[in-house]
Amino acid sequence: MVDELQNIVEDIRKFVPTLLGVVVISEDGLPLSYSFSRAWDMEDPIVISGLISSATAMMENVLKEFGDSEASLVFTQGKEYSLLVGRSGNIFIAYIATADTTLGTLFMAMRRQSKRIERMFAE
Repeated sequence: MVDELQNIVEDIRKFVPTLLGVVVISEDGLPLSYSFSRAWDMEDPIVISGLISSATAMMENVLKEFGDSEASLVFTQGKEYSLLVGRSGNIFIAYIATADTTLGTLFMAMRRQSKRIERMFAE
């Protein structure tokens, strides 16, 4: 399963070449699989996984205040980076990209691959 998950992460990076990184994260904030671009200096997937998990949990708390049960998608964009986090069951998939990445491509990759990962963890 680890090899299959890594293959999915690599497929995502090939589909969206401007991605700086892809991280598959457990609900507890632990990285299950990841791939970072050499052009990006993030070397510790545990740090980025913890940050993404915390931010997603915070957004889920905000949504609960509005009566929604859980976040399925968290997106933020800064001056240099875009971050898209999709939820697939108990797994989060984070896409870290340059701010000029075509968002449609990023959303399409997220929808396709999250279903693949969800099926893998359902088995």
